[in-house]
Amino acid sequence: MKRGQNNEEQNSGTIPRDIILFFAYALASNIAFGAFSLLYNLYLIQLGYQEDWIGVVNAVSTASLAVSAVVLGRLLRRYGSWACLTYGTALYLLTSLAVTFAETRFSILATVTLQGIATTFLFVPLMPFVLDHAPPRRRDTVAAVALSLTSVSATLGNLVAGWIPSILHRLFGLATPSLPAYRTALLVSILLCALALPPMFAMQQAKTRPLPPTDQRERERADPSSRRRMRRYLVAFVLAGALLSLGNGAVLPFFNVFLATLGLPTRTIGLIYAGTSLFGALCGLLGPTLARRLGPLPAVTLIRFAPIPFFGFLAFWQTAPLAILAFLFRSISISMAWPIDSTLIADVLPDTQRANAFGFRSAAWNIGFACSSLLAGYIIVDHGYRPVFVSYAFFCTLAVIYTAVALSEHPAARRTRLPD
Repeated sequence: MKRGQNNEEQNSGTIPRDIILFFAYALASNIAFGAFSLLYNLYLIQLGYQEDWIGVVNAVSTASLAVSAVVLGRLLRRYGSWACLTYGTALYLLTSLAVTFAETRFSILATVTLQGIATTFLFVPLMPFVLDHAPPRRRDTVAAVALSLTSVSATLGNLVAGWIPSILHRLFGLATPSLPAYRTALLVSILLCALALPPMFAMQQAKTRPLPPTDQRERERADPSSRRRMRRYLVAFVLAGALLSLGNGAVLPFFNVFLATLGLPTRTIGLIYAGTSLFGALCGLLGPTLARRLGPLPAVTLIRFAPIPFFGFLAFWQTAPLAILAFLFRSISISMAWPIDSTLIADVLPDTQRANAFGFRSAAWNIGFACSSLLAGYIIVDHGYRPVFVSYAFFCTLAVIYTAVALSEHPAARRTRLPD
């Protein structure tokens, strides 16, 4: 009876109870990630390290994430998206706790490696969960809401990381910036992030892996005669992610440090990260509407290109207002593009290839990100930030052009429809 009721919910297009709980999960799941994104590099600075070591740390963390992303495709097919998301989040909390207390070079590398492996489980199963459990007619909307909520969650983490040290200074006279203040902020973010687990355990239908699709359309898309074409599209998604990662990896791990070199205090940097993330989350809800009107491929091409000119200008004119504007457009671009990308993967690839697409794309992203951040750290120390901003503009432009060309022939890439 429960299985029949679930199928009826899927076909009617209504939002199932488990999806509502999934939204609650998303709202808390990225709090620690947002705090670490803002504060951990500054935490390393307090330990006496510089950008070259920060680049090494980010490279090791991201490389470990890439390795686990390759394996996660198999785990998704075997255990399902609910198990990977739930137990992976618990693993992320434990490893983040270990990172918070690591101070020596060896302990830092060991713990961030484990945290990198666990971080994969926060992101890669997210869209497979939507594809498994959201009504097909509402997938794009559910994906947009879920990703926007993860952005809001990261915003909360940014606020925690930015304001806890200041509050501790006012209440207890604890110096800021300082190691104890930053460590306390990270611990608070981990505690808040743990609130993501109860909604997952409260789910019912999602705990049971959905049956594989058996409709005619899926059988046709998995037919041997079309496998070569499907592999080509799979490679296109993966390679596009790799190109984007080379640009983003050169900039993002160091952007908070860059803002600090412009004279901005930690509290202000926290507000910038929080504000841009929140605004990006709100704009992300408009992504499905834009994709319906323009078509998924034209929409994602326009969205991906939007932040590129700002980072190009930033290479030659490094001011705080322009830096904030570039970071804002980048947040908007990510929030709007990912739901469209994810639903496009679902439309273009058969079910048997989707887990591979998300896993390999994440692996390619993180390998590129790791290599790029490792090299960028040394470049910044020797030559400043101009070369990395040029790198962002170049590789992201290349990714946008390649994606537009590689997917242009598929009907789903340009299909438009009016909102329901």
